[in-house]
Amino acid sequence: MKNTLHVLGLGPAGLETMTLGTYRLILSSDKVFMRTNNHPCVQDLILEGARFESFDSYYDQGQSFEEVYERIVKRLEEELTVHEEVVYAVPGHPAVAERSVQLLVDKLSSRFRIVIHPSVSFLDGIFTAIPMDPIQGLLIRNYDALRGSELTGREWLIIPQVYSSLIASDVKLDLMEVYPDEAPVMIVQALGTQEQIVRKVSLYELDHQQFDHLTTVLVPPHRDVISMAKLEEVMKTLRSPGGCPWDREQTHETLKPYLIEESYEVLEAIEHQDMYNLAEELGDLLLQVVFHAQVAYEAGEFEFADVLRGIIHKMIHRHPHVFGEVHVDNSEQVLKNWEEIKKEEKREERAKGWFHFPQALPALMLAAKTQKTVAKVGFDWSDYQGALIKVREELQELQEAIKFGEGIREEFGDTLFALVNLARFLKLDPEDTLRGAVHKFQARFEKMAEMALGEEKSLENMTLEEMDFYWEKAKRDEKSGNIVGNV
Repeated sequence: MKNTLHVLGLGPAGLETMTLGTYRLILSSDKVFMRTNNHPCVQDLILEGARFESFDSYYDQGQSFEEVYERIVKRLEEELTVHEEVVYAVPGHPAVAERSVQLLVDKLSSRFRIVIHPSVSFLDGIFTAIPMDPIQGLLIRNYDALRGSELTGREWLIIPQVYSSLIASDVKLDLMEVYPDEAPVMIVQALGTQEQIVRKVSLYELDHQQFDHLTTVLVPPHRDVISMAKLEEVMKTLRSPGGCPWDREQTHETLKPYLIEESYEVLEAIEHQDMYNLAEELGDLLLQVVFHAQVAYEAGEFEFADVLRGIIHKMIHRHPHVFGEVHVDNSEQVLKNWEEIKKEEKREERAKGWFHFPQALPALMLAAKTQKTVAKVGFDWSDYQGALIKVREELQELQEAIKFGEGIREEFGDTLFALVNLARFLKLDPEDTLRGAVHKFQARFEKMAEMALGEEKSLENMTLEEMDFYWEKAKRDEKSGNIVGNV
């Protein structure tokens, strides 16, 4: 028969909130340990004749709560090796927001019998102290687990053990990432006792209040929370019968131009290193994803959760060096593994052809991806010299086509294709390099026009030779650093 650890909950307040079974077990047991004496009913238990040992000294000596809880587990393990029954009592309910109990179950349940006794939790007191019904939705988060919790604002948020202004400050900052600064929050102290206090303040005032070890913070549901769920809700509203007529008319086909436009506006923000604008443009691009997902949902095709599910599974599957047992030493090995995984994923599609990427890509990108695909099977030059010779050959063929007036369009395309291939060998992105050249040309032309205007001349009234004079002058200024283009 295994020795037994009885895990009890003291309830949220005094003896009146403790169960009769817990009361009897504490008074009748020889080996009783309290996680802390810092609880309303402990002095009452002493007056009732209870004898126990507290772990409060562990908190004074420990560097972190995790270290304290590890020491508690170790001590209880030692006691269980020599005593048939040991009692361990914690504030509230032993299975609610109680890390030490989780560790006990994880580490000792294989060797000892662990019995968790029912108890009144702090949540029971919350439901009576605050006019709320948990059926509205309830989310309980520790103060250090708010960031990244995908708070939706649809449910009540309960944050227990906010025991200092420093912790309250961190809670406030995390919540202000999602909730408006003026969102109401409730601070509950001494829950279930005669000294119980409930204060309602604005979120931005949260850390200016008084806190102790029995402080709980609550945030009611709020409609102006920033979240993906809110964005989906906005889009559903816009597409609803009472929503926006324009949004309701859109289809996958009609939205195509906006998806392309927003993508290029993101690229422009990156090129200008305009992070404020980048945040806005990424939002516009994200809206297009949500828009298409909503259109698909209404047609019974798929929903936004399918979009998330697909990309999450894909990223985990394609990163076995992060989520699996594969080891890599550098980014080159990562890319090699990535390509091998993609080949496996596309194995059934290979019979359909080699080029499994959007054929509607911009021409330079389409050429680059095509060349990378065939290079993987060895259909490629050995080095850039071969690619450079090919560029010269294509230029010669273009000259001949122009001379004879036949095949000009085809030869011009071949020349561009050869230049893209050369860019690959030189480790250049043809799209970016051409964009840089265009921006340099634009900056130089603007400077040329500015110089002419400074001499009271208009480009529209100048000869090519006169404009060329200012063009060369602008080039000299550029080389001296007076022109900065978005190259």
